[in-house]
Amino acid sequence: MVNGTAEFITYVKTDLMPPVVAYFEAAIKVKAPLTSNLKLSSTTTAICSGPVPNALKVGVATDFFLIVSSEEDPENWVASAGSCYLSSSTKRPLISRMLFNMIYTEAAGGDVLAHEKNVYLTMHEMMHALGFAGSSMKNFIDANGVTLTNHIKTVSLNGEIKTVLAVEPLVTKLRNHFGCSTLIGAFLEDEGGSGTAGSHFERRHFLYDHMTSGVIHGRRISEFSLAVLEGSGWYVPDYKFAEPFYWGQGQGCNFLYKQCTSTGPDYPEFCYATGRKCTAAGRSGGVCTTDSRSDNCTYSFPLIDNDCENSEAVDNARLPTHETFGRTAGSKCFEGNLTTLTKSTQTTFCFKYNCTGSGLTTKVEVTVGTKKIICAAEGPMVVSGLNGKIDCPDPLTFCSTVGKKYCPRNCMGRGTCLNGVCTCKTGFKGVDCALNV
Repeated sequence: MVNGTAEFITYVKTDLMPPVVAYFEAAIKVKAPLTSNLKLSSTTTAICSGPVPNALKVGVATDFFLIVSSEEDPENWVASAGSCYLSSSTKRPLISRMLFNMIYTEAAGGDVLAHEKNVYLTMHEMMHALGFAGSSMKNFIDANGVTLTNHIKTVSLNGEIKTVLAVEPLVTKLRNHFGCSTLIGAFLEDEGGSGTAGSHFERRHFLYDHMTSGVIHGRRISEFSLAVLEGSGWYVPDYKFAEPFYWGQGQGCNFLYKQCTSTGPDYPEFCYATGRKCTAAGRSGGVCTTDSRSDNCTYSFPLIDNDCENSEAVDNARLPTHETFGRTAGSKCFEGNLTTLTKSTQTTFCFKYNCTGSGLTTKVEVTVGTKKIICAAEGPMVVSGLNGKIDCPDPLTFCSTVGKKYCPRNCMGRGTCLNGVCTCKTGFKGVDCALNV
């Protein structure tokens, strides 16, 4: 059920919801499926703030039913989702509603990056609908179906009270990722209203994970999001549908607990310099900024006009004839002060690259126009024919993180992944198979 313009309704029904539904059907299984059709009582006249859909009046063979609608609201929110009807035995959400604010959400109109942004937004809301929400977390159950206790904790950190979700396998995965054996769980966002605080990952700890609040280009669905669903006791996820996530990897407990300062970066994930910097995901240039939910930590916020996957970003390139842009261009963000002029300031570039070798012999081959340079170690390197230098990343780190090729969202359950490339099933296309032919 969708309200709105004809264009938006068609887009949601045919282009947006189908790949998201396909992803979750492939990525998670319900642990205790319903044994009969999902059907509401004949006396039920309304559900999820609206009329009862006909399918729920006659009964439908499903374990989860989602009602999708939209409205125009001048308030500053993009979308929301939440459960409306729970299982009487497990308290798992059976019926949920997803609501789009059409003032801030629109049909992609053929723009693949806008479509990707909408896909991540919808996946984010679907996670809320399935149970990644403060109101649902209190109902999480153990392997015996008993409601968990003491899994939502409050701790004091740097003089502030924080909420922490402690369920397995989430805790173990987080400890391994950050390299912090004493971490008690996932810190949840403590800023924002009732729909934000307690229902999202803390932005400072999970910057571009799709379950942080807000909309940002280049998001990823991490294993931690899926681990929350598994920790609910309601679902069994397939972790091959998680995307690579490197924010804070191996940085230790202080990365999570230590306050950010204005005197310089304690960790490379944060930035303090002026001018453009590559984002943590390495996909685009960004501007160093902070916000109310980053705990005063300054990070590189991605700019769509400097996104290496945005073909139109060539208009903003310093070296447009040397750089490569586009969804399938195979380029990443590199920093430096390269120029055709006498001198220039530090900025970002989008260059094609290739990782070669392994272990300590790993190298990054970077294509700058018609020239290829070999980054064998971290540090500045000249490029013949240009003034300035390119800042070579550490090859081993780059090639095992931001430069590592992967299939976005494991091809949305609409294709197969081989060597980091999706082969889409008939009827679908795109680097992630999220588009209809």
